[in-house]
Amino acid sequence: MNAPIYLIESKTRQDLAATFMRFQEYYESPEFKGKVFSVDDFAHWYARKFGSFSYSRDWYGFNIPGTVLAPFKNGDFNPLTPREQQLIDFCGSVGENSYIIGVTPSAEYFKETVQHEFIHGAFYINSEYRKEIIGCVRDFNIEPVYKGLMKMGYCDDVLIDETNAYVLVEPDTIQEYSSLRNTKKLREQLDKIFEKFFGFSVLKTEVSALLARTKRVLI
Repeated sequence: MNAPIYLIESKTRQDLAATFMRFQEYYESPEFKGKVFSVDDFAHWYARKFGSFSYSRDWYGFNIPGTVLAPFKNGDFNPLTPREQQLIDFCGSVGENSYIIGVTPSAEYFKETVQHEFIHGAFYINSEYRKEIIGCVRDFNIEPVYKGLMKMGYCDDVLIDETNAYVLVEPDTIQEYSSLRNTKKLREQLDKIFEKFFGFSVLKTEVSALLARTKRVLI
């Protein structure tokens, strides 16, 4: 790895969501990306869009680049919630080239969540890997996947990154947008590219081995 991946582990999904929500949505929300907003602003928008404020039930893992911390450290989002401040306290010195992911070890789908978020980290910190993944994804006709990801709440900027993670680790999650058969060849190619750059298959590696490749912080 060219830069470290920091893994934040939380005891509950509710705590994890409360910790990451504004950081995550500042990074990739179709409505709030790059904007300053309050917790209430986001909660009201989310409830209108998805029918209820079910954020902590909808999302199992989180991922942000180190650059996202800057406006929170600089006071743009004040007042921070206690959970947000805790994340800043733990990760305030994280470099801009590093990546931060969040998981809940006791939650269902823990293995898939770790794999999914680890792939996001790899995509960000290794520019050559990222370049090859972008080229590979663009070679496939996956417009239905893009449309599906946008319905799920992702902005345009992260569609290839999310396609890589979902198709490789959780193709069943997006099969209502593109069938497993239609993404099978892309999945195989994405796995080969990952192994080419990192020396192992993320699908065949034990979760404990992936965790060992991160800097872990329990909150």
